[in-house]
Amino acid sequence: MRLPVVLHLVGGILRLYAAAFLGPVAVAALYGEWWDLAGFTLAGVVTLAASVAAWRAAPDVPSDFRRAEGMAVVSATWLAAAAFSALPYLWVGLGPTDALFEAMSGITASGGTVLTDFDRYGRALFFWRGLTQWIGGMGVIALFVAVLPRLAIAGRELFFAEAPGPTDEKIAPQIRRTAAGLWKLYTALSAAMTAALLATGMGLYDSLCHTFAAVGAGGFSPHPQSLIGYENPAAEWVITAFMFLAGANFALQYRALRGERRALVADEEFRTYTSLVLVSAALVAAFLWRADVPAATAIRHAFFQVVSILTTTGFAAADYNQWPEQAKMILLALMFVGGCAGSAGGGPKVVRHLMVARYTLKELARTLHPRAILPVKLGGRVVPDEVMRAVVVFMLLYVLVFAVITGLVTLLGADLVTAATATIASLGNVGPGMGRVGPMDSFAHLHPLSKVVLVVAMWLGRLELITVLALLQPGLWRGATWRQRPAGPTPRVPPSVTP
Repeated sequence: MRLPVVLHLVGGILRLYAAAFLGPVAVAALYGEWWDLAGFTLAGVVTLAASVAAWRAAPDVPSDFRRAEGMAVVSATWLAAAAFSALPYLWVGLGPTDALFEAMSGITASGGTVLTDFDRYGRALFFWRGLTQWIGGMGVIALFVAVLPRLAIAGRELFFAEAPGPTDEKIAPQIRRTAAGLWKLYTALSAAMTAALLATGMGLYDSLCHTFAAVGAGGFSPHPQSLIGYENPAAEWVITAFMFLAGANFALQYRALRGERRALVADEEFRTYTSLVLVSAALVAAFLWRADVPAATAIRHAFFQVVSILTTTGFAAADYNQWPEQAKMILLALMFVGGCAGSAGGGPKVVRHLMVARYTLKELARTLHPRAILPVKLGGRVVPDEVMRAVVVFMLLYVLVFAVITGLVTLLGADLVTAATATIASLGNVGPGMGRVGPMDSFAHLHPLSKVVLVVAMWLGRLELITVLALLQPGLWRGATWRQRPAGPTPRVPPSVTP
């Protein structure tokens, strides 16, 4: 691995990411928040200076750009983006650990927060929280592959190292056109949602903040009580609809808009995703109705909260910590599912659960018919053995990482419900959990080391474990060099560890 090449590409991406600070600078100027304006300006300058220095580590991207280097670029970019995104939080008085937690939660579109007194902070800061989720929802790498010509050589490796889920869905033959097409759709959905929220009577500032968080499947709200604080049922239905779209495969949505009308309904994952929403919402609504919640309110809250949790957005239209245990159990199960592959949602993804379920049924049948040839099929196509193996390995790793992190957070003083739901909310990029990290609470009371562990969980979850864990192989780093063109072969990541 050639470290100057990695730094060069990380610097190139962050050089453009520095422009994102112009958004909150404009908001701070509009509302006269001059202290915050100075902080965001300084953060942008520091980010730009550091990115230019990293960019100069190598003269250019070599033509033999390697997959391991792509994974290193993606992993380092998310860490660096979180670190620089934390600067405004430091400026307004958060400690280093809390600032990094809030920034990582934003850029990974997680939605867990350590903020407790929202009145202490200006509008520019909440705009920044939402904007980082909007950028992180589709993926920093996908954005800059689309707009940075110098990444054209390495674009495919970067895009697929970051792209979530085991999917080979393409909407254009060139990777830059693919990323650009997805971002056009992403922007169009954002504009449509902002207009729809304005039509419900929500103000422009709040509409933009909620649009950023919903389309990016993030969940940050400028109100400390999330959607509860707005008492706007129409806005809840609008947000529910766009959260559902944010959790669906963007490539399929793009194809549907281009004229392939059955692109979505013909997809098995989308049908399963839709069925999960309908069945789960119906069950939750029934349990709420039995708990004396009016039928119309029960249906609205059930659909909103089921879609919010399944898509890993994390908004709250009610304090579901107070719901019946049966309803909470359904929401907890959905935290382990996630959205569709190729969506803004986090989690393991619906398609992986679908593939593992079919693989399990085939293995059970094979115990009775050991000589039978029983391939796993998805969408009418046979799933290759190497893909199926990678999916099973991913799911096993996901459970293992969840168990380890839950154990660590518990050992650091949290009760089991809080530790387990804080872990899955971070690893799955869901946002709020249950217990003392529920929708009306925050992560602020956790032990500082617990917050650091959960920051790592959010980072691992957003990059779907493999991208980061593959870099822990010792053989990979034995070949690392500060020379751009080292002599001799560089150790490669075995294909079996890539999703």
